[in-house]
Amino acid sequence: MADNEHGFERHFEREDQHSIPFLETDNEGNETAGQMAAWLLLVANLPVALSLLIKGMNRFAPIGAELKKTLANINRMQKKALMWLHYYLNLSILGIVLWHWLSSRCKSSALPELGLIVMVTVIALGFFIKFKLCPKSFRKLAYQIHTQPVVFIVMILVLTIGHLIVD
Repeated sequence: MADNEHGFERHFEREDQHSIPFLETDNEGNETAGQMAAWLLLVANLPVALSLLIKGMNRFAPIGAELKKTLANINRMQKKALMWLHYYLNLSILGIVLWHWLSSRCKSSALPELGLIVMVTVIALGFFIKFKLCPKSFRKLAYQIHTQPVVFIVMILVLTIGHLIVD
């Protein structure tokens, strides 16, 4: 409350009077977008995780030749059936992640933005590889970066730590 010079008039300010409506709304939209992006990221990369698991079992587990052949066939079938999820869901995640970022920017830590940059880079490289939009000389390097497990692990760690700092 503030008094003016003419007497004791009381002025009240609304709590949200100085906020930017688009950027500082309630957290429901922010959380919804973030959870949608996280779940879609999990579903979109499930075929890749299954493939890596099956290949790892074939390579390192002490199993017979017949089981190895069966696992390789299962891997081939699951890739044919599920890889479209990897290609197209990851592209849709970009829009949802952008919505999440625009509706909940953090001023205390840059880690979520760094994770976003890594995620956009990995998805863009995958897009360029899948639809052959990059020059042949760059395609091998793009593939190596896109399929590098360390890049994916760093992205997940940076996003997780950044979101834990924000919360």
